Amino acid sequence: VKVILTAGQAHDLSRAEELIEGHKAEHVIADKGYDSNKFVEAVEAQGARAVIPPRSNRKTPRKYDKDLYKERNRVERFLN
Repeated sequence: VKVILTAGQAHDLSRAEELIEGHKAEHVIADKGYDSNKFVEAVEAQGARAVIPPRSNRKTPRKYDKDLYKERNRVERFLN
């Protein structure tokens, strides 16, 4: 597990690539705040699949595994 704290005004996406760097994973599950082409490409470059719902303003929404995305809730409850 890796945690990076950012300033309150900094968007989490600003450190997202650093957060996954060096970790082997089959999937990276994140909320729509992490939906950016650059981050999805970084996830895929590491051999993982991005499970991130598309933001509503995407002209062409990306597909993602909705059932696997539901598992994200378990991690959030564990951390809280």
